Amino acid sequence: MTEMTLTANLREGTGKSVTRKLRRAGLVPGVVYGVEAPVNIQCDAHDAGILVHALHGSERLISLKLEGGPEGNTKEKRVLLKEVQHTPVGQKLLHIDLFEVDVSQEVQVSVEVIPEGRPEGEKMGGILQQVTREVIVQCLPTIIPEYLGVDVSTLEIGQSLHLDAVRMPEGLTPITNLEETIFVMAAPRVEEEEVEEVEGEEGEEGLEDGEEKDATDADEASASEENAEE
Repeated sequence: MTEMTLTANLREGTGKSVTRKLRRAGLVPGVVYGVEAPVNIQCDAHDAGILVHALHGSERLISLKLEGGPEGNTKEKRVLLKEVQHTPVGQKLLHIDLFEVDVSQEVQVSVEVIPEGRPEGEKMGGILQQVTREVIVQCLPTIIPEYLGVDVSTLEIGQSLHLDAVRMPEGLTPITNLEETIFVMAAPRVEEEEVEEVEGEEGEEGLEDGEEKDATDADEASASEENAEE
């Protein structure tokens, strides 16, 4: 797994007026908390935006290079991206929260689940439905996976796959309930066919088949009555 990096500077001052000036200058304010006392930072909005987009909501270890210390030295922290604030329109980055971790201690993080392989049921018209898209696992920060690939190739129509059937990479312990349903192979959707009414063919002299029979029966009944009167 490639570790991501971000460069930031210590930020002096807080409040709306300070953060507005930073954003106008193309910077994003943020906070680093966790192992030590919280630290206010600022980083390039473009670089932070690339990082946030690459993570797409997942939690992965980030090497934070923090510049602007008392002696002008660069200090490195290992952090996780915990919270991001955007504008309602345009998704412009407003603020980031980073959580410093001790790489020797396990953490609990959410990992995206991705299906791998073509299910058997799909070959028969079935539809693979993903019920759970993220699971929580516990592991060392240095081995947090980018995603959790799950083999779905054996799933047939009507079957489901639960977390207890997922083979976890070495070092990962699932925290999410093992009975959690991850994938379901649903039956193909059957569209209702429109039933067209079939009109009966017209008989001789423009009569329907049923009408012709009724007319014949009436003629026979009339002849019987005449014979009885004679």
